[in-house]
Amino acid sequence: MQRVWKTDYIGDTRTLDVHIRWVREHIEIDPAKPKFLKTVRGKGYVLAIPTPK
Repeated sequence: MQRVWKTDYIGDTRTLDVHIRWVREHIEIDPAKPKFLKTVRGKGYVLAIPTPK
């Protein structure tokens, strides 16, 4: 968060979580079970775009 928003705020912000939720509400069929915007524990988020078969 510090690298992205250049903030010195140390407290817990849910800013990123809220933005991810908003994006998932727009791109996912079921935002509670995301298939496209996935959380990778210890890393962050990954956008998984399915390839056509």
